[in-house]
Amino acid sequence: MAEINYGPSTIMKNRFPEIKKLGACSPNGEMTPFVWNGRLMRMELFDPLNGTDSTILRYAVIRDVESGKIISSLAEDSYFHSAYVEDGKAYVLGVDMKERGTIRIYESCDLKEWTNSPLLSNPGWVYYNTSLTKGPDGYVLLMEASEPKEYVGDYPFTLFFATSPDMKNWTFMDYDLGFSKERYMGGPWMKYSQGWYYVISVTELPCKHYTNYIYRTKDFKDWYVGYYNPILMPSNEDRIISPKASDLGKELIEQIKYSGFIINNSDIDMCDYNGKTYINYACGNQLGFYYMAEAEYDGSVADFLKSYFE
Repeated sequence: MAEINYGPSTIMKNRFPEIKKLGACSPNGEMTPFVWNGRLMRMELFDPLNGTDSTILRYAVIRDVESGKIISSLAEDSYFHSAYVEDGKAYVLGVDMKERGTIRIYESCDLKEWTNSPLLSNPGWVYYNTSLTKGPDGYVLLMEASEPKEYVGDYPFTLFFATSPDMKNWTFMDYDLGFSKERYMGGPWMKYSQGWYYVISVTELPCKHYTNYIYRTKDFKDWYVGYYNPILMPSNEDRIISPKASDLGKELIEQIKYSGFIINNSDIDMCDYNGKTYINYACGNQLGFYYMAEAEYDGSVADFLKSYFE
């Protein structure tokens, strides 16, 4: 497996992609935005104590972004949720917190009533965040793992993959294709676009700061590193409160504006909406203080992803 980075002959013909930060939008955890019947929705992780207590009830919610209304709640038996939408059906994936090698899938045709079942199981593994996409040969599932160490390597998180023709029968890719075993790879997002599989993943910078890097591959063997990394870095714009914010209490707003220590722009997810790329990302200190923010890129998701390599 090769990682292909810039070299002495690399030429930057374009400027860094311009992302406009819109402000804090939710107190909840990792999100997946998506469009449903023309309306912008978000699947949000609901964790009242922000990851500091695993004994309390944690689940996912579906929110209408424009109205701020929560449509439904689901997935109380799993965590690290992500969402995928295809042909009028919504899917939410989550890791079973009792069997960490099992990923569950929740399905709905109306965002209100949900069925659930195991998607796949890999005993002995410990999974975290996932992301699902569809390419020309079927579905590809990305899984962030911390164990077993013999495959994960020396860093706490490595990305592994499985494929399926029908979202029911899954085949794990060779574990030696885990990416990348040379550094921290967390909070991943994946999308197939214009012949490439793009992956955005959190990387740990020196002194415990976190941001996102983008990569792409055609065969999961050779990985190209985006020329314009990192995608986002913490800034004063992260202290803006979005006009479309929902459920941000007064105390949290004061913390975001004035006292909260912000060392990450991480866990990016995105979708196409109204001709632009709508982006959600996490801010906070990785120690119990966090919130989600929104941003936008003036162009499609396909153009946004490609802009980091051309």
